[in-house]
Amino acid sequence: MNSGKNASRWLVLTLVVFLAVAVSSAALSAELSGDEIYTVPQGEVVDDDLYVGANEIYINGIVKGDLIAGAQYIEIGPTGVIEGDLWAVSNSVVIAGTVLDDLRVAGGGVEISGLIGDDAFLTGAGGPFEFSFDTGFPSIEQGLRISGEIGGDLFAFAGGAEISGTIGGDLFGGIGALDFAGVIGGNAEIQASEFNIDDAARIGGELKYTATEPLELPAGIARDITFEAQEPDEAPGGSIVGAFIRWVLRTAAIVIGVGILGWLLFRFRPNTLLRPAAAIRAKPLETGVYGLIAAVLLIFIPIASTILVTFTAAFWGVLPAVAMFVFLVAASALVWFFSPLLTGYWLGEAIGRRLGGDRAPLFLLLLGAVLIVI
Repeated sequence: MNSGKNASRWLVLTLVVFLAVAVSSAALSAELSGDEIYTVPQGEVVDDDLYVGANEIYINGIVKGDLIAGAQYIEIGPTGVIEGDLWAVSNSVVIAGTVLDDLRVAGGGVEISGLIGDDAFLTGAGGPFEFSFDTGFPSIEQGLRISGEIGGDLFAFAGGAEISGTIGGDLFGGIGALDFAGVIGGNAEIQASEFNIDDAARIGGELKYTATEPLELPAGIARDITFEAQEPDEAPGGSIVGAFIRWVLRTAAIVIGVGILGWLLFRFRPNTLLRPAAAIRAKPLETGVYGLIAAVLLIFIPIASTILVTFTAAFWGVLPAVAMFVFLVAASALVWFFSPLLTGYWLGEAIGRRLGGDRAPLFLLLLGAVLIVI
């Protein structure tokens, strides 16, 4: 029994190390942390890649590699330097320092007043997608606010955004409400429901924008301008209601599907959900770090799967390669279905503890699933 457990641990450790190296060739001994408040003070240097899961993260020193961070609040101070990539998932992200390589952020609110050396991929809330709740942690206004400098391209998708900084490359944006007063070295391709351009804005290349109606643009704002009108609603005043009804039906279908799968698991294999949920509850920060790392590593799964199938075909033939392909697809589908079930049950269980009283596990699963779907 012990030898089996040891073998499993070595297998998991080997896979984690292999995939961590795949994320960055420099990540030979990445540093992990799961403190509630994590800080790299000014003058301190982290020589490796850094993976952090915490409630609050403050970087005022230097990280020589990549920083992969998940928290309620993340701040790269004015003296903070990330020499590699920054991957961040947070309710609020503030970058006043320097990221020398790429920036990838998914957050409710994102503020950039510092320097991004290469490309930036940003998602945020704000605008028509504004939502607010008191987390008890520091927070900033939702949406994207960019007043600093981005050396490469900017890919921005948010409910609301204010861009007054400098973008060295191109801008690609899908934004609900955009206020633009910045400078773009390349082209700009923008889709926005509300689009305001300041007289000080400048675009070195071509501006393509999609809006409800043509804008009165300042003279000389771009080398060339192309306007594309948004498709009109199918029925005036009725499209919003129709979209809402479709959303309700889609949400109900997902919740019903989750309910059926959840009932089957609780009926025949209850520990499949109960044990992982208990593990998350016991060590939320540690599992958060591993979950964030796993989410990043999923990018490489299709590449690794293709290589594996190709090698199988080369050494053992077509039929084993087909069998390997079917196995990989089935495993991916299993993860795809199981992950929201586990996350939904864990979230529902956490809410149930706050509400008090005993509630059926299936009810807690559906409660968490509804919140995740919404």
